[in-house]
Amino acid sequence: MSQSNIFIDIGNSAVKWRTHKSEVFSQNIDTFSLKSLPKADTVWVSAVAHTNILEAIKTEYTNVKEVHSLKQSGKLTLAYKDSSKFGVDRFLAMLGALEHFPNEHLLIIDVGSAVTFDVINNKGEHQGGLIMPGLKALRESFSKFSTNDLALKSTSLKTNTEEAWQSGTHAMLISSINNQIEDYESKYPNGEVLICGGIVKEVLSELPNTINYYDNLVLDGLESYSKSMG
Repeated sequence: MSQSNIFIDIGNSAVKWRTHKSEVFSQNIDTFSLKSLPKADTVWVSAVAHTNILEAIKTEYTNVKEVHSLKQSGKLTLAYKDSSKFGVDRFLAMLGALEHFPNEHLLIIDVGSAVTFDVINNKGEHQGGLIMPGLKALRESFSKFSTNDLALKSTSLKTNTEEAWQSGTHAMLISSINNQIEDYESKYPNGEVLICGGIVKEVLSELPNTINYYDNLVLDGLESYSKSMG
């Protein structure tokens, strides 16, 4: 009898999982319930936050494989000296990217609670990365203008402070992403750019149409990692 697996990504704001039938589901952290998860023989899980959810999963399933970043995994070699300091979501997103483009120079962008950028050369060697504030952090970064409105509406000039702050932080986010893409493409003109993350669909129209959008790159990497472990 074949063994069933599920793959779970516990992020800052949501829990995503992929079943053995390759179906993907997502729930916000505040509404997540263990009852939503299917039965499985083995659970592969990564967590960047909410260890209480991770511990609850461990009590619910007999065989839970918690994944951590490794200095070397398959073709990927991390640039960090201490792999334990490297976010597992970034690690898995790079493994997922290498599944899609195994022999290319790659820029992997994750637009989530933080915005991360990682570059891999065509040998699978991580060149390093950047971490920037995500939209929520930007919108709350100045107490005088702080707002929990995370809508991305426009980057045009505004005639009131509230909209000017929303438009300005929107422009800052998009400009930062486009700047990193332009810088990368000047160094690796034949490389590929991959993007994932919670608000990707909202920003795609403001980014180059040549980039590759993957909704579940971390889960792709998690599944790839599981196969490499046998």
